[in-house]
Amino acid sequence: MRELLMVKQLHKTLADYSRFKRVQILSHWGGDADSVGSSYVLLGLLGRVYGAAEAGLVIPEEKSSHVESIMRYLQFEERLVPNPDLYLLVDVGSLNQLGDMFQYVVSSGRPVVSIDHHSPNERDGRVVYLASPKYSAVAEIVYDLLDHLGLTVSEKEAEALFLGIYYDTVRLSVADREAAAKAAALLRLVDPSRLIGLLEPRMEEAERIARLKALRRTSVYRLGEWYLAVSNVSAYLSPVARSLVNSGAHVAVVGSYQSGVSVLSMRSSHDFQKYTGVSLGEDLVKHLLRRFEGNGGGHAGAARLQLKASLEDALSESVRGLSTLLGVNVVELAD
Repeated sequence: MRELLMVKQLHKTLADYSRFKRVQILSHWGGDADSVGSSYVLLGLLGRVYGAAEAGLVIPEEKSSHVESIMRYLQFEERLVPNPDLYLLVDVGSLNQLGDMFQYVVSSGRPVVSIDHHSPNERDGRVVYLASPKYSAVAEIVYDLLDHLGLTVSEKEAEALFLGIYYDTVRLSVADREAAAKAAALLRLVDPSRLIGLLEPRMEEAERIARLKALRRTSVYRLGEWYLAVSNVSAYLSPVARSLVNSGAHVAVVGSYQSGVSVLSMRSSHDFQKYTGVSLGEDLVKHLLRRFEGNGGGHAGAARLQLKASLEDALSESVRGLSTLLGVNVVELAD
């Protein structure tokens, strides 16, 4: 177990805040395998261990195809809890990652507890933080919580936690020995041939078209040894950003102009995070919020913002911001 003290604090906090309470679990915008898998197991624990009166998960804004695929497999549906007594944030780096749920949370006056494997970019006095960057995924924290409680992991729980660890360690390529050992223990209960395909499900036609159109509109820049891809779409911003990184970009910034604001979704590769030390969710977000009015947040390798600016200005400033943060000139590559 990585951090027994933190796990004990997590157990005590859930026991103190959840008993006989209505709990709304929230992931970051769009969700991912880690936030969904961890929430699936936590939802069960809230009922059978911590005595919550009611609990449900909501994923802010549009879900990616792999999240929808995982939820169908787990038979796990979103559920909005009316008038919750507690908001439980899972894998949420900042309140701004709550997207369209942000105002509900901050105006509720209810307690907010955050479970994450990243240190918060900015601490908010309204939030009880239970976070440790020593963990590779929230699913690994939940694994340790089950171990601390002495509970047997069911097959479905094992599948959910394995998917979370596997996804957030980039298919175990950045897992350390402890994370890999936990994944191996979970594999004794699951069939990976049934699970791993959930992370790359058959795409809906609308998402496929959005990705293909984004490729046609993509501009590519070289910043020293790093490559940045910038594009715009009307929907599926997060999946498109991921697909550009998977196609070879070290960083992808994808934008859309919606209801008078520019929405940006950003992703970076593990190599970019490891060797540059530049965090999209902290460094680039702060740069953009100094230039434009808006809100946003994220992790080192993923961020999302809403800016009161034209889309052209927001995307151009993203390029300039990365150039400044890296200390290199920008070269746009010709077609």
